[in-house]
Amino acid sequence: MPDLVATIDTSVLVSLQSAELLGAVAVLFNRILVPVKVRQELKQGGERNQTALRAIGEFAFFEHCDDYDQALVQLLLQTRKQLKKGRDEGEAEAVIQAAQGTARMVLTDDELGRDWARMHTRECHGTIWICYHLRLNGFLIELRPYFLKMLQHRRRQPLPEMNQYLQELGESPISPEEYSNYMKK
Repeated sequence: MPDLVATIDTSVLVSLQSAELLGAVAVLFNRILVPVKVRQELKQGGERNQTALRAIGEFAFFEHCDDYDQALVQLLLQTRKQLKKGRDEGEAEAVIQAAQGTARMVLTDDELGRDWARMHTRECHGTIWICYHLRLNGFLIELRPYFLKMLQHRRRQPLPEMNQYLQELGESPISPEEYSNYMKK
C-alpha cells in the first residue's frame, strides 16, 4: 500500500463519485483527510452526494480531519479577490489541514485551492490526475470511459489535460464538440 496522505475538497469527492471511483483511490493513498467544511458541503448537496458521504463513513482510508487552526483558514479566505461567504471554505480547510499536518498533497479541482496549496508548499492534483494514476497502476483498463462519466454528470474538467492523458495512453481524445454536448445536457 502507498504511504501517501492527502487532504481532499468537495469537488474531487463529487467528481470521483460521478466516475464511480471513490473506493479506488485506496490504490494511490493510504489516508485521505476530509475536512469539516467538505463534509458539510456534501451534506448540503443532499441526496446527490449520498454515495460520497457513505464512502467517507465506510472506507477506512477516508478520515475526518477536524484538527487545524480555524484562524488560519479565515486568514486564507481573506486573501480572495471575491469575499463571498460560504465559498472556497472546503478548499481553505483542506490546504490548512495539509500544511499543519502529515498530508503532503491537496486534492482539489479548484484553481484557487491549487494556488493556496502551492503557496503552502503542498503538492496538489485534481480528479483527472487521480484517474490517470489509477490507469497507470493497472486499476483501470481504460481512462476515457471514466472521463466521460464525469462529463455525463456535468463535472467540468479541463479538456486539454484530459486529452493529454488520453493521447499519452493511446486512447482516443474527447472532441470539443463531444465535451460541449455533455456540458449542455
